[in-house]
Amino acid sequence: MPKLPPLNALRAFEAAARHASVTQAAEELGVSHTAVSQQIRKLEHHLGQSLFHRNARRVEPTNAARTLEREVRAAFDRITLAAEQFDCRNGKVISVNATPSFAMRWLIPRSSKFQIENPAITVQIETSASDGIDHLARGYDFVFRRAPMERPEHGCLKILDDHSTAVLAPKLATSMDLKDPEDLRRSVLLHLKSRPDAWKQWFELSGQGSPDTPPGPYYEHFFLSLQATINGLGVAVGPLCLVEDDLAAGKLVAPFSEHILAGPGFHVLYPLLKMRSRHHRAFLEAIVAAAREANVS
Repeated sequence: MPKLPPLNALRAFEAAARHASVTQAAEELGVSHTAVSQQIRKLEHHLGQSLFHRNARRVEPTNAARTLEREVRAAFDRITLAAEQFDCRNGKVISVNATPSFAMRWLIPRSSKFQIENPAITVQIETSASDGIDHLARGYDFVFRRAPMERPEHGCLKILDDHSTAVLAPKLATSMDLKDPEDLRRSVLLHLKSRPDAWKQWFELSGQGSPDTPPGPYYEHFFLSLQATINGLGVAVGPLCLVEDDLAAGKLVAPFSEHILAGPGFHVLYPLLKMRSRHHRAFLEAIVAAAREANVS
């Protein structure tokens, strides 16, 4: 039987290739920069070839190393899945990563039904606003983001339409006596740092175009601007799927809902190998079913 490469060397290589950084690989693995470098050199010696083009700040995988990285990651995924299937402990854990606003406003409320119906499965939801692709590589089972994500050996589903419109508190709407979209300029317009041109684009599609972005405060996360909107501090442009509960409860109104700003949609990315697991399939099916109801309503 051929001698296998050292497992620790493969782990160090995969992390360094994925991050294109020995430093970030060391942080992820909880070891020193020197330890990762030594493991990579050990693997290069085992394979008889260099795996990276090295410069002062980054390490760039060679073409052969990119192929090896994909195969090693797929092998680690298969090992993880096999371990899960033979885990004799009662509980199963599904790890999920989503942006803070999506998790708070849509995912957590919709995953509660799944948790009640599947008490032996724990859905662990963590949040981050950074690139979803990187989080998949860190071992999450499902990653939710506001744009399609492409990755070999992974599935990507668009689950929700991304239709945004102007929303505000009912009392504020009544006090403003709104007749057309231009009237909204008389209020404070709340902006989102990640979508700084949303108001400008919305006014353009409603026929009230302006060359400049309207003034107003900028918020780091949508859920912050949404809370400010509910409290009557101004008007926000928000995705209907994330404000539908507040619209139904009468906390918000959308006076010009015929003017819709369309985005790329909300997507979920997941390793295809995970679909061999019954509880992972059940979770995805539950999320897709909840999204289907939201898109129809």
